[in-house]
Amino acid sequence: MDAIELLKQDLKNFKAYLLSRISLLGLTHENFAKKVNISKGEISKILNDNRQGVSLTSFYLIAVNSGDTIENARDYIYPHRKFNLKKVKIDTKEKKSTNKFGLYMKENFDSDTIEYVGGKNSFDIIQQKTGIEEKRLKDIYYKTGAPEPFEFLLIEKAVGKKPGEMMKDYIEKHLIKKTKD
Repeated sequence: MDAIELLKQDLKNFKAYLLSRISLLGLTHENFAKKVNISKGEISKILNDNRQGVSLTSFYLIAVNSGDTIENARDYIYPHRKFNLKKVKIDTKEKKSTNKFGLYMKENFDSDTIEYVGGKNSFDIIQQKTGIEEKRLKDIYYKTGAPEPFEFLLIEKAVGKKPGEMMKDYIEKHLIKKTKD
């Protein structure tokens, strides 16, 4: 599958996952939104195919607050994606973290060396381990890009965290507050 087909499959599976969680709990869309702490509008966007990607915050809040695990959500939504890490080669270029995610990585994982390739969780090492394209990872670390849940899960694995462990911390520190519908 190419990147567009993968994204479409992600969204299709996320919608199915959302519907399965709503059904399992026997709640209305409105009550489910309250339970998982996201807006009714976000639920509607997912169900009406008005999303361009799977939101990290929605992924996390729906999984955890509906009583599921990140591992189960990952396996349901992303069976078509690989979560295997690759071997790495050390380089010596310097990178600087400038956005929320890049700074989060710098502050929480190998903080003395995160800007330098030699660090075990540096940009280049993460890029090599995860296989996320360099341009995409630069968008996530240094620009306005936000990691997709599958990218975040790969990065968690690359830094030696359990699925959802780093995601929970990141979401709690950078949660975008829901708005009233």
